[in-house]
Amino acid sequence: MKRYSGGAIRNIAVAGHQGSGKTSLVEAMLFDTGAIDRLGRVDDGSAKTDFDPEEQRRQISINLALAPVEWRDHKINLLDAPGYLDFLGEVGSAMRGADAAVIVISAPAGVEVGAEAVWELATEHQLPRLIFVNKMDRENADFTRVMESIRAVFGSRCVPIQAPIGQEAGFSGVVDVLRQVAVTGSGRDTQRGPVPAECEARVAEIREALMECAAEADDELLEKYLGGEPLSDDELCRGVTAAVKGCGMVPVLFGSATANIGIQPLLDALVDLAPSPLEKGADESAPTTALVFKTLSDPYVGKLSYFRVYSGILKGGTDVHNPVRGHDERLGPLFALRGKQQEPMAEVPAGDIAATAK
Repeated sequence: MKRYSGGAIRNIAVAGHQGSGKTSLVEAMLFDTGAIDRLGRVDDGSAKTDFDPEEQRRQISINLALAPVEWRDHKINLLDAPGYLDFLGEVGSAMRGADAAVIVISAPAGVEVGAEAVWELATEHQLPRLIFVNKMDRENADFTRVMESIRAVFGSRCVPIQAPIGQEAGFSGVVDVLRQVAVTGSGRDTQRGPVPAECEARVAEIREALMECAAEADDELLEKYLGGEPLSDDELCRGVTAAVKGCGMVPVLFGSATANIGIQPLLDALVDLAPSPLEKGADESAPTTALVFKTLSDPYVGKLSYFRVYSGILKGGTDVHNPVRGHDERLGPLFALRGKQQEPMAEVPAGDIAATAK
């Protein structure tokens, strides 16, 4: 994986209630971006980020796992967090390393207690967030009902930026309301086309709500909106992006992780709407500072420390000061982690996430 500067990095915590499909979603993103060649499954222990033998035996996530992917010349560091409330500390660790959060909600179940706990942690860390409504292909998946559940718990600032095309067994894709284009197909084989006639009324309704959100986030757009002028696609995207990054709006997206539908539009949204580390103050020219947000024991290499660089550039084999212990320590080799797979890194710039064995 090539070196990315802070402006081309997105650090995203992926969290939600147990069974909502977080790990399957991360697996689909790994596959669609070409990071893996085979789509693994949680229930057979082949998912990339459920690599611990206990996770594979129980078929649940226990530990926070890293999964960097490359999409549209950006690096997206996905932090896959467990859903069981017993492991809520792992979610907190993910939030500390992230700049934004994707909260995964099961379409048939609606908002569950785990999603509420995750929302509170994201609020505590002042993270912009996106909601991904998963399992739109399952029985009892319904757009209206799940949006009512989301707004009842999280408020009216949760606004869809997509309209699902069909639902339950008929779910086949999504309409990108910001750009008024339909994205259908699964996995890497997607097609873009005009908005289906059956979706036009819902798209128009969503677009009107998005114009209001965009106008509230940008004074220039507000003046135009109040004057009765419709916003162009570019203006709408600009305003919505500002609203999301300012935590004034939470975009809602739809898809199915196991059917691999709606995953590429989610990746696009992470690049377009989530803040970069530069927008959070990362600076390569400043003195080097980093935070270890997760430590675990690996049976082969011993203790692994997941860290994020906030400023400067961290290089392996150099001495760094540990303010907790009050003395300098020498770093071991640095590497990117994708599940348990390690890829050596010569240096880690401000805004990026990596690991070291010391």
